[in-house]
Amino acid sequence: MSLLRNPRFTSLFNWVSQVSVFKPQLSGNSRSLATRRTAGAEVSGEKRSARPRNEIRKMAQVAMFDYFHHNRGLQFLVAESMSKNAPFFNDNLLKKLNGDFDADAGDELVRSITRFLLFHPVNEFEPFLESLGLKPSEYCHLIPCDKMFLNEDAFLLENYHVFWNYGIERKKMGKIFKEGREVFGYETGVLASKIQAYEDLGFSKLFLSKVFVCSPSILIGDMNVELAKVMGMLRTMGFGFDWVAENLSEEATYDWSSMHRCLSFLRDMFVDESELREIIRMQPRLIFENSGEWTLILAGFETKLGSSSRSELSSLFQKLPEIPGLGKCVSNLRHCYLFLKEIEMEAVEIGKVFRSHSWWLCVSRLKQTSTFLNVLKCGKRRLCQVIQDNPEEMKKWSIGSKVHPLPRSGVDFRKSKTMKIQFLLDLGYKENSKEMERALKNFRGRGSELEKRFSFFVSLGLDEEVVKDMVKASPDVLTQASDVLETKVKYLVEELGYPLS
Repeated sequence: MSLLRNPRFTSLFNWVSQVSVFKPQLSGNSRSLATRRTAGAEVSGEKRSARPRNEIRKMAQVAMFDYFHHNRGLQFLVAESMSKNAPFFNDNLLKKLNGDFDADAGDELVRSITRFLLFHPVNEFEPFLESLGLKPSEYCHLIPCDKMFLNEDAFLLENYHVFWNYGIERKKMGKIFKEGREVFGYETGVLASKIQAYEDLGFSKLFLSKVFVCSPSILIGDMNVELAKVMGMLRTMGFGFDWVAENLSEEATYDWSSMHRCLSFLRDMFVDESELREIIRMQPRLIFENSGEWTLILAGFETKLGSSSRSELSSLFQKLPEIPGLGKCVSNLRHCYLFLKEIEMEAVEIGKVFRSHSWWLCVSRLKQTSTFLNVLKCGKRRLCQVIQDNPEEMKKWSIGSKVHPLPRSGVDFRKSKTMKIQFLLDLGYKENSKEMERALKNFRGRGSELEKRFSFFVSLGLDEEVVKDMVKASPDVLTQASDVLETKVKYLVEELGYPLS
């Protein structure tokens, strides 16, 4: 067979011909070429300066392929993938040459790289693992300490080809390598026999090729019977291999034993199988998100707060399709629970709120407690009462929404105003006078708080009449909490040496 009829040679020839950099040939009028160059530079100088760098990279790939395939003896497809799909390795190699080559230096660049690789052999695991889709930060700890060349690992490439022939893309093999390194070290025939064992259970090749990427651990040790149990339960409900594969994310890693626990829990909770089938169809993440762990955590959280009946839990799960993610849902509920604890709501009342309103509480995250108390302008007791009367008020307090002060309670407001007027009368203001009207505006805060802060100044040893004159002159001093006032007085008297007067 001639070289030109050899498919591998033809593939290499076509690839090299596409990336080779030749000096421009002058045909006809050389002046027209200069004109075209000038016009091109005027149109986009940036594009002209970027092009040689791209061509340099391609020439480097040609040199790397030649080294890996002809000098190191790696198979054509492996060498091609390592040279074309390892950009970080490629760029680092060019940096080591300490040269900034342009398009006209193509042949020089190829010779420089080839000469460098011959006299400075590289660790072949680096471009190999990068060609499998891993970043340097992901594969740096996976490189063997005692090996430098791929053929030193007796079974690495053999198992690589088993996956490749099974239909798993190279870019997806990196995840298998990262999470199940020992799989690539299996002796001849072991990996193929494990794959065959799963096929014998009735699993399709297309389904298994995705499951192996999502769950490399099922190829380690004994057969994963939990996978068979999960698929058996789902198939009895009418869900096939294609539906499961559709809902598996190759970015995630699945624990099939956890998914089996979640499915068993849901089956026990939903007596009617058709109802369960509809819930899973509408909300597949109940079993797929975090392998069903968030579903179990959510159920445990609700049970702890009093939602112990099947009907309450099933009602919650039926309303979950509106929620963006179960993990975020649990986080929002936990944040709401901590908020209710911080405002000192009783456990029984918290349970009542969650049993009836969890389905919308988990949609959005509440603001911080301190924000509520400052903006709503109310105390913890009042806030608890507002929530108990109408829990849906909390819908207005989520992050991103504008919170408005609560309307004043009639009884509390009248009581506070009466105490405030009495406090001002004790200071010497006359009832129903203009001075009293101005004082009511200037002295901010509840009557009980003003009295408490006034008493604090007297407790320091100041004469009561002196304190009256002081707060009349500066009403704002009573807007500060007693502990803040105490800190300031101590600093002025003990640290700076001012007399108490």
